[in-house]
Amino acid sequence: MSEITESFPSCDVDNEESTYSYQTYKTEPPVGEEILTKFENRSALAQDLNLLSGLPELCDIIFLVGEDKQPVCAVRAILAARSRVFRKQLYSHVPRRCSLKDTSPRSIKSKSKPPNTIVVPEFEPSVFKQLIEYLHTGVCTLQPRTLFGLVNAADHYDVEELKQACINFVGQSISTDTVCHMLSNADRYIQYKSTKVLIQKVMEFIDRNGDEVLSLPSFSILPKHVVQLIISRESLAVSEVNKFVAVYNWSKSQYEKEPCLAINCDEKVKLSDIVEGFLDYIQFHKIPIHYLMNEVRQSGAVPDTIIMMAVAYQMDPASIDVSKFSRSYSH
Repeated sequence: MSEITESFPSCDVDNEESTYSYQTYKTEPPVGEEILTKFENRSALAQDLNLLSGLPELCDIIFLVGEDKQPVCAVRAILAARSRVFRKQLYSHVPRRCSLKDTSPRSIKSKSKPPNTIVVPEFEPSVFKQLIEYLHTGVCTLQPRTLFGLVNAADHYDVEELKQACINFVGQSISTDTVCHMLSNADRYIQYKSTKVLIQKVMEFIDRNGDEVLSLPSFSILPKHVVQLIISRESLAVSEVNKFVAVYNWSKSQYEKEPCLAINCDEKVKLSDIVEGFLDYIQFHKIPIHYLMNEVRQSGAVPDTIIMMAVAYQMDPASIDVSKFSRSYSH
């Protein structure tokens, strides 16, 4: 059978993009000449299959996802065909080989039934829905907000091509508008190995755009250990003044949100108590004296001992041991 180069790659149906493809063939002798056409409409198939998760009556498995156990419906046969992990999870109870003799109603009834509901606490519902959508349809919209969750879900369920797509997408999606939200979401999946790969790419972006990133309003949404990780990087191209400003503003935002140290709120937290967790990562002796006295000291967030040591070092570097610029020295 030889292929005739004739195709009609696309057309519009009901104002939605839909791709049709035709492959026309001509049979070889001695069968006789006969024209055959192969018709494909994969986009329509993807659109129809995407409806499955919204029609529970067509599904045979329900996942209860996240802390709130939100239901996500799926078709187990499709998941098993697309993912080795799902196949093992959903069909491990079923014999690998089935004979036609075993398909009588009595024998089918006697076989153990697969679970109808599975709890998935590890991933967010929005992330898991994206995974299921891709497995059903072969289509998935990648977005920065769910990228860390999706790459780890794809890795966890052995969907390699989706995992690689997420990793490749990082470079395109990182910007000053998305970087802090991506890092904030990454904290939920810090225990997964794929997270480390993506975090490294994000950190390299921050190294190059440090001044802009540290001044973002969204910088305040980052967890404390992530802020510490950022400002402690030797490759971060940011002045010590800008580090202090970023730390001070971050601490102030946390202070305004959680003004109590204890659950009963008897013990009030001080702004300096929050800033204290970052003092080891700022080289105060590299901050100009006028800024130390007029801004840092006036903030009340840094102990006077650290400020005076920084001033003394700049007046006479030989008089102060630089290694003493640490949080422990302030006590």
